[in-house]
Amino acid sequence: MRMKTPTRREPPENTIPLINVVFLMLIFFLFAGSVARDDARQVEPPLNILEDETIRSTGALIVDQDGRLFADDAETTAADWLASRDVSETGENVKVAADGSLKADLLEKVLKDLKDAGGGSIVLITRRGSQ
Repeated sequence: MRMKTPTRREPPENTIPLINVVFLMLIFFLFAGSVARDDARQVEPPLNILEDETIRSTGALIVDQDGRLFADDAETTAADWLASRDVSETGENVKVAADGSLKADLLEKVLKDLKDAGGGSIVLITRRGSQ
């Protein structure tokens, strides 16, 4: 009597090793990557800016807590300061140092006035606080 030979079944693919590799990669990236706080939250604006010789020596336009502009111990306007420095002709960056207690809307107004008066690239000078 002839018996029919059973058809040979292929074993299913074993995906366990693939899952293990993916899991190990996930664990590796969780430990290797670091989730840190945003550095912008640690930046503190300068305090007592009119008395800070380091900032005054940069030749920056100083904005006090009331939004008034000072250059070389004299109060000025954005347009007058830009005209005296010929910033538009030389193409140098406009340096601005703001007091630590200056409100953001006043700083925004000063920066807009500088841009409207012909200031090119504006650089806001800050100083690192104590850690």
